[in-house]
Formats: sequence, structure tokens, C-alpha cells
Amino acid sequence: MTALILAIMIGVSGAFIIWTLREPLIARWEKDVAWLEHTIWRFTPEPFNARPYVAGFYLGAIVLLILLVMIFPMPLFGVVIWFIIIPLPKVFIDRAWSKRRRSIDEQLPAAVLQMSSSVASGMSLIQAIERLAERAPGPINTEFRIIAGYWHLGSDLTATIEEAKRRLRLPNFTLFASAILINQRLGGDITKTLDRLAYSLEAVERMRREVHAATSEGRTNIKVLMIAPIIMLGFITVIDPPAVGMLLTRPLGHILLGVAALLTAAGTFWAWRIVRSDV
Repeated sequence: MTALILAIMIGVSGAFIIWTLREPLIARWEKDVAWLEHTIWRFTPEPFNARPYVAGFYLGAIVLLILLVMIFPMPLFGVVIWFIIIPLPKVFIDRAWSKRRRSIDEQLPAAVLQMSSSVASGMSLIQAIERLAERAPGPINTEFRIIAGYWHLGSDLTATIEEAKRRLRLPNFTLFASAILINQRLGGDITKTLDRLAYSLEAVERMRREVHAATSEGRTNIKVLMIAPIIMLGFITVIDPPAVGMLLTRPLGHILLGVAALLTAAGTFWAWRIVRSDV
């Protein structure tokens, strides 16, 4: 009976808190839905309904919080772990977007050269873009599909290219878009402009690959820095299980694990800043 009363009290308290904070919660809900729809739209022009996925994320977050609080002897430690885990989906999505942008940057020289060949063969600029949308490899073909799709819906080609430039925020794509926009306003030999641009972008990409190869050892060291503490903890677990048990069950152990995690994160961050070079 006591447990039932306690459960009812917790449920009523939770409902009261949600009702009191309904306006901020609704605003947060709409913001998350808009963010996810915009994020998915960056990957594909197909329609996407983000509301079920955001609702599933909220439900999963609540269940995860309850499990963490129940698992750890110190509920506060479970809450801290929850706050660390919750941003991870956004981090993974941002990393996927960064990887996609890198792929587009690498594919851009070949795409510009193909566009130049299409225009030289007698196609219009929009026809060359449509051809790239059909025949170019992914993911760059998606960007040209978006441009061609908006043009077919009645959008101005100049505004569509400007929007793609703002969305991607890639220096090479910005250079390509600027060349197209200047040609649209002032005219000129677009074929020769695209040829020169393609060769310039290829030279920049070749230099970027050389820098990437030169810093490969540093990136390997970063991966070792990240994995080594976990491997060492595994070895100590095999050799001296009680010591690891104290780390996981006692407040001082939680503090030591937190300090170790912060030091590892700081070392990884600074090492990554050292080896990261933009061309």
C-alpha cells in the first residue's frame, strides 16, 4: 500500500510539473522538431515528418534517466551520465553532416568538369545541373537534385544556388556558386570559367590529400589516446576486480573516473587541434 501511494504521489507530482512547464516544453518540442526536419532536409530533399522521431527520443530519454538512477548507487552520478549521453545523437548527426560535406568537397571538381562538358555539348545550365542530379555519384547528386527540384517548383535559379551555398558553407562550393552567379548576371563564356574552376579545385583537393597523409600518424595517436584508458581499465578488471569495483561503487571512485575522463577529453581535444589542418 505504501509503495502504491508513493507511486501515485510521484505520478501526480510529475503531471503537475509538466502542466506548470507546458509552455516552455511545447516551445522546446517545436524547436526540436524544426531542427530535426531541417537537419534531415540537408541530407535528402524527400519529405520527412520529424514528430514521431522526436517523441520517441523524449520517451527514450525518460526511460534512460530512470534506468541510470536505478543502476548507480549515487543517483546524482546517474543524472550526470544522462546529461552526457543525451547530446550524443546530435553529435553523431553533426559528424555525419561534416562527413557528407567533406565528400561533396572531394566530388566537386569532377562535377564541375562534367557540368562544363555538358554545357559545351549544347545543354543549358539547368539541363547540366539536372544531368548531374541523375548521373553524379552521391552525395553531391543530392545537392543538384535540390537545386533542380526548386527550379522546377518555380524558384529562381540564382536564389536556389545562393541557398545551397549558405547551407553547405564550403569554400570550394562557394567559389563554384559565385562563378555561376556572376555568369548569370554579367554573361561570358561559362564553359571556360567552369574548366578553369575545375582544375583549380582539383589542385586544392590534391594538396588537401597530401596534408591528410602527412598528419595520419597524429590522428592514429589520437585514437590510441582515446582507447588506451578503456583497455587499461579492462586489464585492471581482470587482474584486480575489487579495485575496479571500488571505482564503480564508491563516491571517490566516481570522482576519479570523472577526472580521468576530463583529462582524456582535454588531451584528445588539444591533440586534434594540433593535427587538424585546413587547406
